[in-house]
Amino acid sequence: MIRPVDIPSFGWTWTVGDFGFTTTSRNYGEGTASSLSLPLSQLDEHDADGRTTHVASPAELWSMLIGGRRALVSAWWWEQCSDLRGEPLWWGVLGSVEGSQTAATLPLDSPMTLLGGRYLIRDGKFRDGTSTDTLAWSGQSYRGLCCAIIQQATTGKNGGTLPFELPYLGETGSHERTSYQSWNVQNLSVRTLLSNIANCDGGPDMMFQPYWSDERTARVRFLAGSDGDAYLPTTGLPQVFRYDGRTGGDIEDLTMTSQVPVQRFYGTGSGSDAATITALAEDLSSVTMSTDPAVLRESVYSDSDADKASVLKSKLTPMLASNKLPCIQLSGTVHVDDMDSSGRVLHPLPRLWPGSMCYLDVSGYRWLPDGRYQLRLMELSGDQSDKVTVTFDVVQLAI
Repeated sequence: MIRPVDIPSFGWTWTVGDFGFTTTSRNYGEGTASSLSLPLSQLDEHDADGRTTHVASPAELWSMLIGGRRALVSAWWWEQCSDLRGEPLWWGVLGSVEGSQTAATLPLDSPMTLLGGRYLIRDGKFRDGTSTDTLAWSGQSYRGLCCAIIQQATTGKNGGTLPFELPYLGETGSHERTSYQSWNVQNLSVRTLLSNIANCDGGPDMMFQPYWSDERTARVRFLAGSDGDAYLPTTGLPQVFRYDGRTGGDIEDLTMTSQVPVQRFYGTGSGSDAATITALAEDLSSVTMSTDPAVLRESVYSDSDADKASVLKSKLTPMLASNKLPCIQLSGTVHVDDMDSSGRVLHPLPRLWPGSMCYLDVSGYRWLPDGRYQLRLMELSGDQSDKVTVTFDVVQLAI
């Protein structure tokens, strides 16, 4: 850790597997005037009374902010947090910085964004002329495969090391990947490969979780669901959100969005022209019933990494299962500084991990019967305030 900084204005989005974090303009009324979010004075040195003792030179600003050498850890502190540094939420490398005389905007490249710029190619195996090297793994769990791919793209490359921990490296299972061929480099982005694994039938949720490894260092642990349970584990007691349409609750502006069903998926895999791998997944029971049939809807899915019909089918099957019936998705807003009657924070942000299981207690909502619903948090977004928009997983509910 070089130094702590206080970013007064920012926006963020946090999903299963990834996050986005950017500093934002601060708008005043209806005008377009703005002040950027990280004053350069944050990078100067000050005494105990707040007086400036040293103004950062251009060379120091470049060293701290420019060139893709620095990472930023964003931490959240609340009354019940024992670590005065706060609990880490996001880790990322500073991206392309935009600077003015007084301030800087600092986009943060998440681990998944970084891996989008790494390719599953062994050093020394991609050459002028032709490249025929192939990487393959077998007898692995899904998350074991993910760790092997990440390791090859980080410590397996000269200068490619990142502070990642890969706890499932070598974990055995029944899965294999046998055709990561170097000539197909345009399809070997590690982020794409991880996404392909996550989208397989039974593919795991995954995320990168930072933590303090010592007084001045943060590391990032790769977490993923297992072959037996694809969901990320919920640590501690599940969060409980309460909505009451008459008296209020700790979740506000509850909104329901419906999704019409899709009964047929056409899939295409690797290959070209008439040799392209294809697969089909369909369930026409809802459109062929004699009473009040649904309208047939079809969709297309393409994955150039799928070199077998069985692999492609394994990706279409969960898509069909999750889309063949009407679904809904709920979202609302919570205040992460709200406290209960004893003064404890109800929903501290570090306890709202995307992918974790939670409960929603509903009373007096026009779109749902009263009751408790078991859901999963899928996306969080907000800014520097305590107001956070939470989006839950798409679910099939029989009303």
